[in-house]
Order: sequence, then C-alpha cells, then structure tokens
Amino acid sequence: MEQLFQGGCHCCKVQFEFNGPLEMEVIQCICSICRMKQNHHVLIPQSKFKLLTSMEELSLYTFNTKQAKHYFCKTCGVQSFFYPRSNPNMVAVTIYCLQLPQNVKLTKVTQGLEQSIKTMVQP
Repeated sequence: MEQLFQGGCHCCKVQFEFNGPLEMEVIQCICSICRMKQNHHVLIPQSKFKLLTSMEELSLYTFNTKQAKHYFCKTCGVQSFFYPRSNPNMVAVTIYCLQLPQNVKLTKVTQGLEQSIKTMVQP
C-alpha cells in the first residue's frame, strides 16, 4: 500500500511530494558529503517524485564526477533531496524533511548509497 508523502525545506520555499510505501529503509549514507552532513535518505523512483516548487528556488552543488545533483534551498540552505550519482533515476529524499504519518515504518540501514542502490535493483 502506498501513501502520499509531503516534504520541504526549513523555510518552506521548497516543497515536494511523492507516493511511497508505508515501510521504507532509511539509508545513513557514508559517502564524503553525506557523512559530513549526517544526512539520512529514503530512495524514491524519480517517476514518483514531484517538485511543487520552481527550480529557481534551488541552488545546485556537484563535485568530483559531477554526476550526483545536490539541490539546496537558496533561502535556508537545506538540502531536502538529491539525485544520486549511482542511479539518476532515483531521488534520495532527506527523511527529516518529510511530514511522516504515524503509521509509517522506517528501518535504518548504514551503508554507502551506491551499495544500497545496487541491492535494490538486483532481480
């Protein structure tokens, strides 16, 4: 069963929504940038993610291979989601930027994002 999830940044200028399951794995990624930010994500197929805000409210940060697309609110600086390098068809949504319903079940997994994506897409 899927539920509509809504979220956004601290100042609420960046807003998004997606349909997702009531049970999700929260990834505590240990890549260089996520480790520094202590960012925890859930992975959502890009086709289910809907940005409700204009891209003009966002700043883009890339590094190294420039494949991952890290978007930040221009006003408050919060990164509420990004497009991972390992799978650009997914969106990594910061769990703390979501309005979570009481019936959602989250399981925390500590690993690199790339490893998690490879595990998810294996048949």
